[in-house]
Amino acid sequence: MHLMAMGLSHKTASQDQREQLSFDADLVVETIAEIMHSAHVNAAVLVSTCNRTEIYLEADSLAGVLRWLQHERKLKTIDFRTNTYLYMDLKAVQHLMRVASGLDSMVLGEVEILGQLKNAYQLAAQHGFVNRNLSRWFQSSFAVAKKVRSQTDIGLNPVSVAYLAVRLAERIFAKIADQTVLLIGAGDTACLVAKHLASSGVKHFVFANRTLDRAESLAQELGLDKSHYEIIALSKIPEYLPRADIVVAATTAPLPIVGKGMVERAVKIRKHKAMFMIDLAVPRDIETEVRDIADVYLYGIDDLQNIAAEHQRCRVSAAQQADLIILREADRFMQWLETQHVSSTIQAFREQCAQQRDRALQEALRQLDAGKDPRLVLQHFGHVLLNRIIHEPTVQIRNSANVAEREALLSLVRKLFNIEQENKEVSYEGIN
Repeated sequence: MHLMAMGLSHKTASQDQREQLSFDADLVVETIAEIMHSAHVNAAVLVSTCNRTEIYLEADSLAGVLRWLQHERKLKTIDFRTNTYLYMDLKAVQHLMRVASGLDSMVLGEVEILGQLKNAYQLAAQHGFVNRNLSRWFQSSFAVAKKVRSQTDIGLNPVSVAYLAVRLAERIFAKIADQTVLLIGAGDTACLVAKHLASSGVKHFVFANRTLDRAESLAQELGLDKSHYEIIALSKIPEYLPRADIVVAATTAPLPIVGKGMVERAVKIRKHKAMFMIDLAVPRDIETEVRDIADVYLYGIDDLQNIAAEHQRCRVSAAQQADLIILREADRFMQWLETQHVSSTIQAFREQCAQQRDRALQEALRQLDAGKDPRLVLQHFGHVLLNRIIHEPTVQIRNSANVAEREALLSLVRKLFNIEQENKEVSYEGIN
């Protein structure tokens, strides 16, 4: 069995490609169950965010998972050799620790991914998709992320995709505080964007969400005055869009919510006043054709990478320190994993010997019940038990491919059973 991490991210695939491999939050449990059943996987955690889709698992082979993905998702434009990555064992452990610590994120050191990983792990664990090894792997990664943030400056003045989206809006509008914001969605990402906008002085919000109560909770969380916000259903977006200077979309809808025609009508009503739109959803909430409309500035997640690069430079030293911590902790985890393999092998060996003992004992008890001489029964019991326990090792030694292999096995036997060197010529003839 191997620990594996496979997937794609903003580093290896475009947003269009990432959308093909994104999973709706409501289908994650069903998806993991199908993967485990169809691909013969022992344990699995599925992480699907706007910037990455990854599967962390324990299995003999990844071939079954790849076949399932290609069959179920009917992937066309994803080249698995260039757009995806696969890490095994130590490399997989290091990768998860880097992701949890924010070292593999678009914004170096961002904190949102840690929460997303924890949610993905908890969901998988609740449904019985996580075993001992995978659980320890994730818990160790969470602990490493905490250590990285406490022992390095990677989290100093933390930034996020939501933070960068607001900084981009500030480049479009000289006075962002005077703008009206239409926020489509009320999940974690939308909430974070709203908090950054509010901290930048924005006071006028329109919250559009499938669940109105959730939108109301978000407004209260921001501490907004009731006269400064409105809550609408998603169906009301065309009516309210002309009033919006800034549109932030971050839902989990499978299809776009805002189309080109809807935006064209809104721009006409606005008399071509500039409109800033940012789509943080995967799949997209806003049709890409909206980019072609004059006076509309539409940005997606990939557009934020240029801004993110500015924040990377000051964190390079901290990232190097963090990588040293991860290398050390990953080695420590692999040492623990090796002890688990040893323990499981010893346990299997004990169980096999116990089975042989029980079979021989049952035969001996039947002979005693039949009135046979106890001394003869005990002698037979000892002979049968000995032969059954050493039968398979003897066969393996005899069937060795060559002299070197046979000598290696004999050396191992001498070491395991503490046999003195001078006894190495013991004959195995006559042992069945």
